[in-house]
Amino acid sequence: MRILKFGGTSVGTADAVRQVERIVRDAGPGALAVVSAFSGVTNALTRTIELMRRGDTAGALAELDRVEERHRAMIADLGLPAATACFTADTIDRIRGLIPALTALGDITPRAADTILATGETLSSRIIADHFTARGLDAAHLDAREVLVTDASFGAAQPDTAGIEAAVRGKLLPLLARYRAVVTGGYIGATPQGVTTTLGRGGSDYSAALLAAAAGADECQIWTDVDGIMTCDPRIIPAARTVPRLTYDEAAELAFFGAKVLHPLTIFPAVRKGIPVVIRNTFAPDRPGTRVVAQNGNDRRLKAIAFQRGITVLHIRSNRMLGAYGFLAAVFDVFRGHRTPVDLVTTSEVSISVTIDDTAHLDAITADLARLGEVSVEQGRAIVSLIGDGMRETAGIGARFFNTLRAINVGMVSVGASEVNISIVIAEKDLESAVGLLHHEFFDGGSA
Repeated sequence: MRILKFGGTSVGTADAVRQVERIVRDAGPGALAVVSAFSGVTNALTRTIELMRRGDTAGALAELDRVEERHRAMIADLGLPAATACFTADTIDRIRGLIPALTALGDITPRAADTILATGETLSSRIIADHFTARGLDAAHLDAREVLVTDASFGAAQPDTAGIEAAVRGKLLPLLARYRAVVTGGYIGATPQGVTTTLGRGGSDYSAALLAAAAGADECQIWTDVDGIMTCDPRIIPAARTVPRLTYDEAAELAFFGAKVLHPLTIFPAVRKGIPVVIRNTFAPDRPGTRVVAQNGNDRRLKAIAFQRGITVLHIRSNRMLGAYGFLAAVFDVFRGHRTPVDLVTTSEVSISVTIDDTAHLDAITADLARLGEVSVEQGRAIVSLIGDGMRETAGIGARFFNTLRAINVGMVSVGASEVNISIVIAEKDLESAVGLLHHEFFDGGSA
């Protein structure tokens, strides 16, 4: 059994949907296709909600009309029957009927927003299932709300694992036994009472991983528009190549420090159950992609270089730190109070340096920290990270790292907190030069 998740770009055109059909067909019996909304649709639905919040009923209805036309065009391009068009029209009409009343109330609740946002996956999954059937692929459509059971945290619903496992046993597995393929939507779920919810950021990947875990799938495939996770961002390093295999911890560190191919929390349910997650390219299905597993044996080497722009460094210096307890807690209470995550931390006897990438509350944070000590701020910084199992224990890796960047000033160093990550902070203006030198040293000119 394979779970195959297809993102928005993978179902963005009629030709892309035809490619998805070929991939699912080649996957063999027992394939569950978890599909996102067609590319651009979720953004359009988000604009619809924003227009409603502004009281612009006409604008919201016009935006919804464009969403409907997008789906009508897809149905026409795929040559699907009238029943598919009727389902689409009925689904849009239900949302259209809500807009005037909700706009007049002037209070678009998260629950109402989820009802509207779910439209994209509801329509894309039905249209794709109907396309499979029209092409002679024995397929069934399953509304995700019948199996993705969640709580009522609208906008970022949390899964009910026991509820999902029961629904998978009762509804999904019988369909997979009967049909060659089943199609469902990602990103959306429902409470036990049947109220529509959405899973938030990375929701389609999360849906796929949750269903893979509940079904005990052999593999969870994430199909996107890139070949997998790369040794570095190919926009900076054109010679970057695909990393064939990563541990979950390595993938998580890469995602945190700038690699945006997948959000690691969204695949955790599958990895926790020992189900491999494979990132593949929908438009180059012959390429093997990147395989993410829980453990990777003794493959303890550098896998990739990640970076993050737009970093701000705050230095707090105070003699009150010397031999005191509770000082660090007081510093981090400031960031907690302003709901601002800290990325890297370094300390000495009388100072602490931290990095943040969210500066929305920088002035207030600085003012609060000033009560604890002398504060200085450095902006225009970047984090560069070497990612790979055993970085902390790899002899000579640090020497090569710093020798390669001997002409670049390093402002902070973080090593030891993670087995898979060595990070430095440099001026953002030096980022591309630093990344180019490191990639040449570890992947082109030398051996990682």
